[in-house]
Amino acid sequence: MPRMSKNKWDQRRYQELIALHKALSLLSLEGISAVLVRQLPSVFSIDYFTLFLYDKDKRKLNLMCHNHPEIESSFSISLSSSPIMEAAILRGQYIREQDFSTSSYYRGEYNPLFKKGYFVTIPLMIEQETVGVLNINDVDQDSFNVGDLDFILSLSEFIAMSISNAVLYEQARALAVIDGLTGISNRLSMEKSLLTEFERSMRYNSPLSVILLDVDNFKDVNDAYGHQKGDEILIVVASLLKKACRANDIAARYGGEEFLMILPQSNAQGAFKIAERVREGIMKMSFTGNDSNFSVTTSCGVAELDRDFIKNTDQLIAMADQALYDAKNGGRNKTIIGSFGKKMKK
Repeated sequence: MPRMSKNKWDQRRYQELIALHKALSLLSLEGISAVLVRQLPSVFSIDYFTLFLYDKDKRKLNLMCHNHPEIESSFSISLSSSPIMEAAILRGQYIREQDFSTSSYYRGEYNPLFKKGYFVTIPLMIEQETVGVLNINDVDQDSFNVGDLDFILSLSEFIAMSISNAVLYEQARALAVIDGLTGISNRLSMEKSLLTEFERSMRYNSPLSVILLDVDNFKDVNDAYGHQKGDEILIVVASLLKKACRANDIAARYGGEEFLMILPQSNAQGAFKIAERVREGIMKMSFTGNDSNFSVTTSCGVAELDRDFIKNTDQLIAMADQALYDAKNGGRNKTIIGSFGKKMKK
């Protein structure tokens, strides 16, 4: 909310602030950017602005939005490459220069980010944490007064809050569809995707296959080397599955040490080849635990949509699960294609 009382602004400015507050109450960085590009220069009668998101871990500034005709739509710079933004972040305070060309932060070379004239750099902070930096640049040094600065400092607090909320919202959305350990789709997301592909396949009579993969003897691995090592193995398996995916394929963690791949436009033989490539790749991986190297194997069950027998996604997964069960009972470390009348082994 505004740091100054309402009676210190004229009614028009106060209404502008309220309108901007409402417009920025969005849950996407794209929406916030669009509002700022559209309204910020006109509200303050300024020439240029840039807004960077701050990545504290990497000490990088990522351009979020701007109205500079000479600047690319998006890029990143290291924090140290911008002395004025670095100083503002480290101090936790805004920096104002009446003429940037005479400032101690001016490096002498031409840079469209920092033009001559009035310049303000404002760290966007939430609870002492910097989420971004807002730069205001006005070539006409006399057009930006103290009232304007107070106004934009108040607005910057709400911009910071809006950015923080949008980032948290995006993170929550990602967690809703992404497995927290492996970074691939979770089961809920997979079920929705499989239903979509199943309905598309039924409608257009196109092939669809799934692979159900399980890490062999995973409980023994956890018991021998610890759950942290087990998690490492699951992450590696997920990475290999993701690399094996084509443009429209989906890899998901099905549960525990089980994974499922959705393969649109693939018949059973095509899915079998992908499963074998993944299985062989995992078998070649070497892990270290208890001062020794070890490897793991996987078993895979493949199922192709057969419209004469399969009427829903549960039945398709059940066929793959039965094939996986047969692979386990057949000695593990193999792929089996499931069918209603026969099973194919490598």
